[in-house]
Amino acid sequence: MENDDISMRNTLNELTGAEWLYFTKSIITTAYPSEYGHQHRKAHGANKPPQLMCQLIEFFTKPGGKVLDPFAGVGGTLIGASICRKARQALGIEINPKWVDIYRLILAESQGALLPQTLICGDCLQVLTTLEPASFDFIVTDPPYNIHLEQTMVNGRYASTYSNRRTDYDMRSTDPSDLANLTTYEAYLDAMEQVFSHCYTLLKPQKYMVIIVRNAYQHGEYMFTHVDLARRAKLHGFVPKGEIIWYQAGTRLRPYGYPFAYIPNIAHQYIVVLQKPKQLVV
Repeated sequence: MENDDISMRNTLNELTGAEWLYFTKSIITTAYPSEYGHQHRKAHGANKPPQLMCQLIEFFTKPGGKVLDPFAGVGGTLIGASICRKARQALGIEINPKWVDIYRLILAESQGALLPQTLICGDCLQVLTTLEPASFDFIVTDPPYNIHLEQTMVNGRYASTYSNRRTDYDMRSTDPSDLANLTTYEAYLDAMEQVFSHCYTLLKPQKYMVIIVRNAYQHGEYMFTHVDLARRAKLHGFVPKGEIIWYQAGTRLRPYGYPFAYIPNIAHQYIVVLQKPKQLVV
């Protein structure tokens, strides 16, 4: 009876008490099997494990909940929504048609094993304005971490000698609307603030938005990107609720700065949790 009472009072998800408690740890380490890795998805250097996205979706929604990802990439959130114990409906927006095509290819190759989700190819700043206000139960996204540099590791002199100093992928696109192509960090934050403003409108009251982001080291300075983004989101009404430090086991280390200066290997990412508060009735 007591468990039934708790279940009835749980308006957020369908997790057991033990599952809920485990999720609230502020540090997680993951090493997911490659079942949903898909060789095609690896072309996107920042693709997120669908299993992680599934965990987030199952905690922050009940079955029937509607999920939004404004920066869908190769569909980690969409696949995550499809593999939930009870699949959720998800809508993704992605500006780069290359990544959209990869998600559609994965769906085709799954031969019906994956529930198809909606992925719109377009600029999220435009698409978000066309969606119905307060229509989503959860927003989760892995936005561009920062402005992207053409060369992300070191110069060619070392890259030709040391394999772990070579860049495996170029995350830039040719679309001028791509936030990663903005010329300054401040412009990137301004654009993300616009995204958060739209997200606030689209999210139902008392529901959550999660952003997954890696801090950056650029031009000799460490950038606390997760803090800057949380502050920009707060300007539009979101309440910061916490952060989870996520370490993906097996992250490759590179000898940045060696042997002259300290430059960190940023081996963790932040899962920043924000909430749209209850709306007061005037």
